[in-house]
Amino acid sequence: MLHNKTRLPPIWTRRFSGAGISRIPLYGFALIVLVPFHGAEAASRRGLHAGDKAKPAKHATPASQSAAARTAAKSRKTAITAKDAEQLTVHASIPLSRRQVLARQDDPIAVTTVTAKDLQANQITNLLQATKLLPSVSMQITNPRNVAINVRGLGNFSSTAQDGLENGTTVYIDGVYQTRPGAVIGDISDLSEIEVLKGPQATRGGVDNDGGVININTLAPSFTRQYSITGDYGSYNTANVRLRATGAVGHSDKVAYSLSGFSINHDGYMKNVVTNRDYHDYHDLGVKGQILAKPTDALTIRLIADYSDLRESCCVSVLTNTLTHYANGAPVSGTFAERSAAAGGNPVPAHQIRDMLVSGPATGSQGVRQQTFGVSLDTTYQLPSSWTLENIAAWHTWFWYPKNGFSGGLGTIPGLKTMSAGNNQVYEQHATEELKISSPTNRPLQFSAGIFYMYEEVPDYIRNALTYQGAQYYLYGTPYAHNVYYDSLSGGTLLAHDNVITNDVAGYARLKYRITPKLSLEGGVRVSYVNKSGGYSSQIVASNALGETLAKSILGAPTSYSASYSQVQPSGSLSLVYRPVETTLLYATYSRGVRDGGINIANLNTSQGMKTTVKPELNDMFEFGVKNAFFNKRLLVNTAAFWNNVHNYITSGGYYLPTTNSVISYLINAPHVVSRGFEVDARGVILPGLEGRVSASYTDAFYANFANSTQPAESANVKSVYSLTGNQIPLNSKWNLTAGLDYTVPVRRLTRNSGDFWSRILFYVGADYSYRSRFYSDPTESIYTLVKPYGVLNGHIGIRPESGKWDLSFWGHNMLDKRYYVGITPSATGEVFYGQLADPAMFGGEFTYKL
Repeated sequence: MLHNKTRLPPIWTRRFSGAGISRIPLYGFALIVLVPFHGAEAASRRGLHAGDKAKPAKHATPASQSAAARTAAKSRKTAITAKDAEQLTVHASIPLSRRQVLARQDDPIAVTTVTAKDLQANQITNLLQATKLLPSVSMQITNPRNVAINVRGLGNFSSTAQDGLENGTTVYIDGVYQTRPGAVIGDISDLSEIEVLKGPQATRGGVDNDGGVININTLAPSFTRQYSITGDYGSYNTANVRLRATGAVGHSDKVAYSLSGFSINHDGYMKNVVTNRDYHDYHDLGVKGQILAKPTDALTIRLIADYSDLRESCCVSVLTNTLTHYANGAPVSGTFAERSAAAGGNPVPAHQIRDMLVSGPATGSQGVRQQTFGVSLDTTYQLPSSWTLENIAAWHTWFWYPKNGFSGGLGTIPGLKTMSAGNNQVYEQHATEELKISSPTNRPLQFSAGIFYMYEEVPDYIRNALTYQGAQYYLYGTPYAHNVYYDSLSGGTLLAHDNVITNDVAGYARLKYRITPKLSLEGGVRVSYVNKSGGYSSQIVASNALGETLAKSILGAPTSYSASYSQVQPSGSLSLVYRPVETTLLYATYSRGVRDGGINIANLNTSQGMKTTVKPELNDMFEFGVKNAFFNKRLLVNTAAFWNNVHNYITSGGYYLPTTNSVISYLINAPHVVSRGFEVDARGVILPGLEGRVSASYTDAFYANFANSTQPAESANVKSVYSLTGNQIPLNSKWNLTAGLDYTVPVRRLTRNSGDFWSRILFYVGADYSYRSRFYSDPTESIYTLVKPYGVLNGHIGIRPESGKWDLSFWGHNMLDKRYYVGITPSATGEVFYGQLADPAMFGGEFTYKL
C-alpha cells in the first residue's frame, strides 16, 4: 500500500523497520576506526609526547623548564596547524595560495583548482557558483534533485534523477563520497578549496568514475582561537550571514574545535503576473561542528558533523517555443495554444524573458525542501616505519520534500494548473568506509593501496494528481473531450514507490617507480564489485472506473517489477612522467574508468520488452600534458590534450514497438562516444600586486555510434527511432573559457598624504569573465533545446587592513545583465518547450570581521 506524505510512517520507524533493522549494525560499524596503540600514548596520557621526554638541562630552573614546555607545546601546535595556516586566512591579505595551486603540479593528470582566494574574491560558497571558474565542468539543474555534473562532457547525459545509477563524475567533501548530486549543490560551511581531477581516477580511492573527480575541502579546526562573521547584503534582498569559531578546547594543545553556520536568504526574481508571487527565492540554514585531535605525534583524528535545511521556491520556467507544425509539414494535433484556450489557461505575458515574468495559476505552488545530515571520522596514523595508515568512515542522509502544485513529472505547463501534486519524496542514506595505507614519498619506489565499501538505499515515494484543468488540457481533441470525462479524470492519481539498494566493494593499489632522476613510471589497478537490487510499483487511484482508464492514458498504466544487477569491473591507469628540468613536467597517461551500470527505475512496461538494467559505461582515456613553472613558480602554465573512447554510454534512447507502431524512450546504452580536445590552465603574478588566471578548454564530445535515439519533438510524428551518430552529446559545449584579474595595492602608494589608518590599508579590485558555447540541453537534441552561447562578467572591489582583521568589499554578478537559459526542456503534450533562466544582474556588499 502506498502512502502520500501525510500518511508515511515516521522516518526513523520506516528506516529501521522490517528488513532495515539488520542494517543498524552497519551504520555503527561504519564509524568504528581502529586506532593502533603506540608506546608514545602512555607518555601522552601523562601530558608528554614521546619526543618530549628528553631530560632538562642540568642547571635548568623551573621557569626555564616551563618555557621549554611552552616551546614544545607551541611546536606541536605548529605541526598540526601549518597545513591549514593559509586556509584560515581566506579573507586576510595573503598572496596567491601557493599550497593549493602547487599541490598537483607533480601529478600526471590535468587539474584545475579554485583556491581559497578565488572563493573569497568571487563570493563562492557552493559548487554551482564555482563552475564559472571551472571551464571543463558543467552543471545542469532542473531542480535540486535533478542534477547533472559533467567533466569534459562526461558524467551524466541529463539532469533527470537516476536513483538506480551513480554519476560518472564523483564528488567528495573532505574525502567523503557524496552519492546524490542534489545533496552537494547547497552552501558548504568553511569552504576552502575545490579541485577538479579530470578523466578517470579509479585508483585514487572512493567510487570508480569515468568523467573525473571533484574534491571539495573545508577548513580544519585551528589551535589558534579565532571568531569570524561575514555578512552579505545585495539585490533581491539578499541577506547572508556566516559565522565561525575555532580554537583549542580549553588550554589543550591536543584537541581543537570549530563550529560554523550559515543563513542564506534571497527573495525571488521571477514574478507570477497572476498572483504577484516571486519565485526563485532561497531560505537556507546550515551548521557544522568539528573536532581535531592529535593525542600523539603519530595520530590525528578529525570528526565532522553537519546539518543543513534548504527551502526554495525554485525551478519555475518560462515558455520558449511551441510547435504548430512538425518538421515534415504535418500539423500538430492539439497545439499548446488550442489546449490552453480550451482549459482556460492564463495568457503568456509579453516580454517574459526580458522581464523574467511567468503566468502561473492563481492557485497552487512550486517549491522544494531538502535536509542533509552527516557525520564522518577521519583517522590518520603514522606507523613507526613512516608509512601512513588512514581510515575514513562516514554516514550521510539526504531527505527531499518537493511541494509542487502546478507541475510535476509531465513538465511545467505555462499558465495552467494541470496537477494538484507532482511530488517525489526521497529518503536517501548511505554509509562509506575506506581504509588506505601509503609508503613514504622520499624513496624511489612508492606504494599505496586501499579498500572501499559503500552501502546506499534510495526509497522514493511518488504522488502525481491531475486537476480538472489538467483533464481539459491533456484530453483535448480526443474522443473523451467531454465534461463527463473531465469530471471523471479530475483527481486521478498515480501512487508509486521504488527503492534501490547498492553495495559497492573495491580494492585498489598504486605504484610509483623512479627509473632515473628525471624519468618515472606510475600507475595502478582496481577491481570493483557492485550489486544493486530494487524495484518499482505503481497504482492508479480514481473516483470511478472511467477516471482510472483516463488517468492511465496520461499517467501511465500501473506496473510492478523487481530487478537486480551485479558487475565485477577492473580498471586502472599507467603514466610515464619525464622532468627535463625541475620546473617542467611532461606526462603521458592511459586510464580506464567505469561508471557503474544499474537499474532503470521508471514506470516501465516490461511486458513490451523494455530492459530494467543498463550496462556499465567504460572509458579508455589517453592524455598528454605539460606542466611548467616560471619565475620561481610565480607563474604556472599547464596544457593537456586528451582522447576518451567511451563504450556503452548511458543515455536516453528509443525502443520501437511494432505491435503499436510507437517508440518508447527510456535508459539504454549508446555503443560508442568520443570525447577529445585540449585545455590550457595558466595563473600567476603578472606584475607586483597584479595576479591573473586563464582557463580554456575545447571539448569535442560526440556520438561515434548511436542509431537508437528518440525522435526530437519537431519530428515526434515519425514512428521510428532516430540516429544521433555524429552529433555532440547533450550538455557539452565545445568551447569554454574563464579568465580573471586581481590587483592589490597599499593605499599609501595611491595617495601622498595618508594617515595612520590608511597607511595600513590595502585596496583591491578584480574582474572575472566566463564564456560557454552552445549546447543541447536535452537528450533528444531537438533544435529547440539548443542553448545559445553566453558570457558573464563579474567584478569586485574592496579594502582590507594588512593584518586581515576585517574586509569590506562590493561585488557585482552578471554585471552586464545577460539574459540566457541554463536549460531548455520539451513537453510532449502540445509540443511545448520551456526554459530555465539564469540569475539576472545582482550587486551587493560583503563585510568580514575577525576577533
